Amino acid sequence: MLKNRRAAPIVGDLDIGASRSSSSDEETSGSDHSFDLSSTLTRRRVASKKRKTNDDTDDDTDFEEMIRKSISKRNVKDGTELLKNAKGKKKLAKGELGGGSFQSMGLFPWILRSLMLQGFRTPTPIQRLSIPVLLSSPPRDLVGMARTGSGKSLAFLIPLIQRLGGRHSSTFGARALILLPTRELALQILKVGKELSRGWRDGEGGHAGDKAGDHSEDRNRGQGLRWGLVVGGESMDEQFEMISSNPDVIIATPGRLLHLAVEMNLDLRSVQYVVFDEADRLFEMGFETSLTEIIHRLPPSRQTLLFSATLPKSLVEFAKAGLLNPKLVRLDAESKISADLRMAFFSVKQDEKDACLLLLLRDVIRIPLGVNAPHDQERRREAKSKHVAQEQFTAPHQTLVFAATKHHVEYLTALLTAAGYAVSHIYGSLDQSARTRQMDQFRCGRTSVLVVTDVAARGIDIPVLANVVNYDFPQGARVFVHRVGRTARAGRSGWAWSFVSPTELPYLVELQLFLGRPLTHNAPGDSEASYTESLVIGAFPRESVDEDVEYIRALGAEHHALPTLQNIMRKGQGLYERTRGRACPAGYTRAKEMSRDAARWGLVNAGTGASTHPVLRLKNHPAGKSPMVEDGRRRALLAAVDSFRPVETALEIGSRGKNGNADLMKERRKALSKAMERREMTRVSDGGGGTAENEDHSREAGDVEMADDSDINAVFGAVPSKPSKGIYHDSEFYMPYSQVVSNAERGYSLRDGETFAEQARHATFDLAGDEGMVAQRRAQSKMVWNKKKKKFVRGDGQGSDNVKMVRAESGIKLPASYRSGRFDEWRVKARVSLPRVGEAVPDRRPPDRKRFKHTSNPTAKPLDKLTTSYERKARVQKKVEAVGAVSTGEPTKKGRHTTARRYGSKPLGRVRSEIKSVEQIRKARKVMEKRKAKNARPNRKKGRR
Repeated sequence: MLKNRRAAPIVGDLDIGASRSSSSDEETSGSDHSFDLSSTLTRRRVASKKRKTNDDTDDDTDFEEMIRKSISKRNVKDGTELLKNAKGKKKLAKGELGGGSFQSMGLFPWILRSLMLQGFRTPTPIQRLSIPVLLSSPPRDLVGMARTGSGKSLAFLIPLIQRLGGRHSSTFGARALILLPTRELALQILKVGKELSRGWRDGEGGHAGDKAGDHSEDRNRGQGLRWGLVVGGESMDEQFEMISSNPDVIIATPGRLLHLAVEMNLDLRSVQYVVFDEADRLFEMGFETSLTEIIHRLPPSRQTLLFSATLPKSLVEFAKAGLLNPKLVRLDAESKISADLRMAFFSVKQDEKDACLLLLLRDVIRIPLGVNAPHDQERRREAKSKHVAQEQFTAPHQTLVFAATKHHVEYLTALLTAAGYAVSHIYGSLDQSARTRQMDQFRCGRTSVLVVTDVAARGIDIPVLANVVNYDFPQGARVFVHRVGRTARAGRSGWAWSFVSPTELPYLVELQLFLGRPLTHNAPGDSEASYTESLVIGAFPRESVDEDVEYIRALGAEHHALPTLQNIMRKGQGLYERTRGRACPAGYTRAKEMSRDAARWGLVNAGTGASTHPVLRLKNHPAGKSPMVEDGRRRALLAAVDSFRPVETALEIGSRGKNGNADLMKERRKALSKAMERREMTRVSDGGGGTAENEDHSREAGDVEMADDSDINAVFGAVPSKPSKGIYHDSEFYMPYSQVVSNAERGYSLRDGETFAEQARHATFDLAGDEGMVAQRRAQSKMVWNKKKKKFVRGDGQGSDNVKMVRAESGIKLPASYRSGRFDEWRVKARVSLPRVGEAVPDRRPPDRKRFKHTSNPTAKPLDKLTTSYERKARVQKKVEAVGAVSTGEPTKKGRHTTARRYGSKPLGRVRSEIKSVEQIRKARKVMEKRKAKNARPNRKKGRR
């Protein structure tokens, strides 16, 4: 019998029109077993006088809409009762009931219960705007954009489970696909999805059209949603087995999913729900080939979702995703980063970054040395003795450090470990099992510092992470947003510490343009709120940095691997800087101006004149409490050494002014000095705001206000030679040369920070025509030197080591190793055959213990009279014949029927019955109770010691 209380899964899985048609046909034929589907689903009686015809499509649409609305109203009512019964009317917080809550969205009550158990009380803004759109009818594509930590994962997981009904499909083929850029993010989404769909059995319901016996306990066991994980670094055979087990939801990275799709010839036409999480990273150059083939295999009637914290406003770059009239939900217009995030920027030298990192961890963040706190060790020892799973635990001082390359990660890990810190590390080429182990150690609190590359910058939720350090400043504002988004999540506060070298200063200016916040060298007061409204830059005290530099040299003498790793890191830094993209032109212009006035901005170029960062006073650093009293001679000597500039250049060394190069440099110095004098005169005449000293004094005395677009344009725009008076631009008729949001869109763009070679590749336009085919043939016949094989090979080197390429279904070329026949070998070995998409999955129960059953009954051989055991075997044969005669009722040799006999000469009445009587059962119970009482007595005998 159909359970009409939980018939809600009809929303995603059932064709309501088809069900209505079948029920109407049964009514027409006069069947006695026909029933009205609408009365079962909507708890109301609907007259069935009007019968459906082939032309009543409008009636079908109205009927489906009526059923959906009634189911949604019923879910709202049941969800309200669930929340009131679980928490009570007086304990309900504001926003848990009423408009905009999870309860008002028409979710299944068991989904509400799962959300409540996991601590999700009220929806976030991105969830409040996305979930109703995704659950609307007909389904609509969506592009969601919100800052990190705003709950984008639940925004697409809740509609996914709602549409799939929370129940496993008996037909073959995945129904949902989630594509992610990293393995750690895929594991996190898998964990959240399983926990969210785990409550289906407690509140399960049936699909319309199920038979009466489909909801027994045996049928419902294990019928929840099945999740599959497809990531690189795992065994291919295990993933073959997972796909053959018919998962409902596949969470995958594009590279490994493409490999499986080509190897298994996977059919993805059954996918109804596609999610591109961190879409800006997926649609970059690295995943273009994989996504082209995967999207080609998806059906055109799918529902497509794009979610990311940094997406371009223009959807031109995402047209290849196949969106159809998408709904744009963008919540980053006001806050690109969290309002609880406090940022501090330190001007450091590139060779002193490691010393500054030790200074920051020790004196500012104050990370304790060692692995665990004592109470933490006792808690884990107690959990281990009780066989309790270790829960995630993160201390307030735990820190995430972002580095540029894996060579930086290895060096920093070795350095911090030698300094006494508990460190974990993750980078892209690390083995998957090692990455999982390192991340689990950090999440459980066993390590205090996690050194990573940008592989951990997206989507990973680490609980209560309060500090993020940018050891190498990111080359784009989009990467900075993802990095600092690991902290200050879900209403918590956090700090983002960034090191800025002189070559990275243009990227800081570009970040200022993106965020629209003022860049200052002095915080207005000692409150932490000032670090959320402005970008404060400063330097570490020179004496402390020198001490840590000497400490690192001492560590290098004790640990011989540190100097080697440091040299490798420096070589990697050189390659990284050559391949790093460029900042915007305004960033370089502003960075040059700041470098000329380094003392004012507190940059390290000013030497000993660099001002100490004001955050050190806030953190009670020794250098920020009071000015250090030092010897005047020592300070003067350090200032003189730091400000020393050689008079001669490289062209004048040894010449003593007697050659043409020396005369050329003299003339050049005269021209530069005149240009500097003219610039100073122009600056004094056009200033009007006083000298630089007065301006610094006014800034220290007053509060720093937030800069708007006009202020930023005035700072970075062209400064007129003469002050213009009386110029007014009417906003209705004046059109600026650039858009107001151009800086923000430049930071969101996928091509932001490209190298010159990549930009030139996009700008080229081929006009060769047929001549290009001739050139391609010549390239294929040309001999090329192969460094690995150490010989000339024929071909253009396409693929890895000039491997053979095959053409996929979409037309792209893939390595031939994607079709290696490994799946066919596994299928023969495992004796598994995959059904087609839409076919019923066969019941794969474990085989019986007896693999082969003997059904034949051959006649026995005649006994040999010459054997010694002839007499014994003859007696046994007689008894067997007598028993057979009793069972068949045949007459014996004496002529009497033996139907009353069962075992030879023993009558049937004297056969012992195996059924126990009442007295025997009571006696057995008394014996068992005596044994239990005897075993429960204390042992009074004194044992040997």
